[in-house]
Amino acid sequence: MFIFLLLVLLSSAATGVGQDAALTTETAKIETTYEADKDRTIVRLVAVQISGEQGKYKSLHMSPFFSFAGKKLLAAPEIIDFELRTVVNVKLLSTDLYVVFVIDGEQVFLSSNRWAVKRPVPGRVWVGEHLVFRMPYETYVRITKAKTFSLKFDGVVFPVNESHLQMLRDFLKEMQVENQATFIHPEALGR
Repeated sequence: MFIFLLLVLLSSAATGVGQDAALTTETAKIETTYEADKDRTIVRLVAVQISGEQGKYKSLHMSPFFSFAGKKLLAAPEIIDFELRTVVNVKLLSTDLYVVFVIDGEQVFLSSNRWAVKRPVPGRVWVGEHLVFRMPYETYVRITKAKTFSLKFDGVVFPVNESHLQMLRDFLKEMQVENQATFIHPEALGR
């Protein structure tokens, strides 16, 4: 009887832990780097996985970033570099990848740079691809105010959930001049 009660308690505790983990939301992790040789600061939302396997895609991550001269933000950036990283089965890799941003049902097309990454997952014959879209600040703000936001890759739609939209909203705060204290680095303070 004692062993039975112990097993029931352990399984209840394990179930409770799983439920708590499912209820927690991710928070935005923002990384600020100062490049002294270029006198430039880069602020990036650390890569967030917004989708697992879907269609020919094994995963999709987003990592928007922006940069500015010096160590202190003086004005909101005009352009946000919206980076997307995919992992695709090498046999299914498309040479004409077409990406559309869908903001509250409206399709937005942006220019991009892209490059392949061989074997992003050790032991797998997959290919990774990095795409960096030059996004106007106003478009980024529209995304953060949107009720729905998704990315469409070659006809495969990746909805961005509310938790990930909140991360994009949190990242927007880093672009606002009133938050410029965030960008003062220890070097600037003489530490």
